[in-house]
Amino acid sequence: MALTLTEVQAITNDYVLKKKAEDIVFQDSVLLYMLMNDGKFQDNLVTAGELVDGGERIRVILEYAKSNGGTYGNTTKIPQAKVDILNAARFRWAGAFGSNAIDLDDRRQNSGDAAIVDLVHAKVNSIRKTIRDTLGDQVYAQAVNGDALLGLGDLFETTTSTPYGEIATDDMADWKANVITTSEDMSFKVMQAIRRTAKVGQNKSDKPNLYITTDLMKDAYERTLTPAVRYQDTKLANAGFDNVLFGGVPVVADDKQSAGILDALNTNYLNLKTHKDFAFTDIEWEGSREQPDTWVANQRWSGQLVTSHRKAHCRHTNLTDPT
Repeated sequence: MALTLTEVQAITNDYVLKKKAEDIVFQDSVLLYMLMNDGKFQDNLVTAGELVDGGERIRVILEYAKSNGGTYGNTTKIPQAKVDILNAARFRWAGAFGSNAIDLDDRRQNSGDAAIVDLVHAKVNSIRKTIRDTLGDQVYAQAVNGDALLGLGDLFETTTSTPYGEIATDDMADWKANVITTSEDMSFKVMQAIRRTAKVGQNKSDKPNLYITTDLMKDAYERTLTPAVRYQDTKLANAGFDNVLFGGVPVVADDKQSAGILDALNTNYLNLKTHKDFAFTDIEWEGSREQPDTWVANQRWSGQLVTSHRKAHCRHTNLTDPT
């Protein structure tokens, strides 16, 4: 007996998606893995307190100025003027989806319960991989439209009149993007310069905790190390991400990273915020009255990549392999 839509839906929920947590692990994207793994995904669900203007934007509070201050003595007159110290970056919503369908031809050609189950499993896995791949592309790029992520291409946009988070560097100097464009061979010294540029304090938490580049640049950096000190972050390695350490911080290659680029990121100031109602929605098959033998399913995500400290990150372009 051929499976019905109800039975396919039950199979999808009970078997195909029984490892649903894999939807947010992103083992094919190191940056998404770092931003969404180990409970950080739950921390990044957007709550009502983070929404403004009826939920039109994700708001990130910034402390951008100091209060009155100075030396103090017998004749000091303490200023009474008010100083504005707070502002907010406002990030629009972005989203991604994956979808597929099973139609009449599929049902006729894949006869038998097992055949339909295998087809459902394959298409569900494809939906999940597609939405991950879409986000993996967008997280490094500049947004191509008003629904795409504001990726690292936007975070590292150096045109001072171009707003990021609705704030332009022309209006807030400390909201500048750190980008090094000097043509240089990859080396330990270059890595030190990148770290200095991105650090916002001397505490470990104020320095980059993730370096993402290409295979070529990672290999070039690794060759500068002696075999005895080529340690790696075991947590990332166990998740499938080969890496080598710089100052105790992993340097990882990602196929979606552009040639000649290394991004130094501090995930203490970088978050992938997710709308609680669109946190990788369940994949549910649906039919229509007009086409009762066509079953469609999709998965949707909505949120945005945001930063609370733009200067805590640095991008180096024009890196080359010295060999």
